[in-house]
Parts: sequence; C-alpha cells; structure tokens
Amino acid sequence: MQLNFKHIFPKLSDHSRVWLYLSDRKLDSTEQLFAEEKLQDFLSTWKAHGKSLNCNGTILFSQYLILSVDEDIESASGCSIDSSVRFVKLLGVELTVDFFNRLNVLSWVNENETRVFSYFEAINSDITYFNPSIQTLGELRGNWIIKSLRS
Repeated sequence: MQLNFKHIFPKLSDHSRVWLYLSDRKLDSTEQLFAEEKLQDFLSTWKAHGKSLNCNGTILFSQYLILSVDEDIESASGCSIDSSVRFVKLLGVELTVDFFNRLNVLSWVNENETRVFSYFEAINSDITYFNPSIQTLGELRGNWIIKSLRS
C-alpha cells in the first residue's frame, strides 16, 4: 500500500514548520478522542506574541501527534514553541504515554499495522519507517516515509 500525505493540512503551505511527537504506544479509541479534543482546544488558542498562529494538528496511526504552523503568515516564537511542548508533555502525563523518546521511530509494517522500533534498529534493518527528522510540511507530504539505509 502506498501512503499518501500530499493533502494533509491543505490550508497550510509546504513551507510550514512541523513538529512530530511519537507516542511509545498506540492510543485506544477513547484516549485518541480525548487527545484530539485537547489538541483542537490547544490549537484554537496557540499564539505567538499575542497573534493567533495559522496552525493545524492531528494524530495519525493512533500514535503520531503532528503540529504544523504556516510561518509565512506568523512565525512560531520561542514562547509559543515552549507552550506546545508543555501541552504535549501534559497530554503525555494525562495519557500515561511518552511522546519524547527521540530514539523511537514508527515503522509501516503492512497495510494495517505500524510498529515502534528503536532508530538504530530501523536504520540497520530492511524496514520502511517514518522519517522523524522532517521539519516542513512539504517534507511530510512528499518524503515522510523512507526505507532504511540497508534497503
């Protein structure tokens, strides 16, 4: 199956900045609904220097929290980025998940299954995984999924 992210956040430009937070486990349906409601509440109030940000966010695969800001309109400030980190940390506490283990990557195993691997395991195996180092929405739309270096 070919995954297509070309239409994610259609109102934001390819240059929009992206932050990715991978949970250490999948959220169940109740947790995902809770997280999505909290996310929408946060996004509706996310500001930089008192100005609303043109932003969006979602949770994909019951595990990947994605935030994006169109900085062509208003840049995310250090304080606004700090507020998003606080939001994700608090959400992790409320859900008892870890969104901040940067050594985890999500692998696309087959049509219906994803799995968390350590980054080192991913790059040394023949697996397809989501690139955790993307920084723009354009990269997410076009190059989020990559093959390991061994492929």
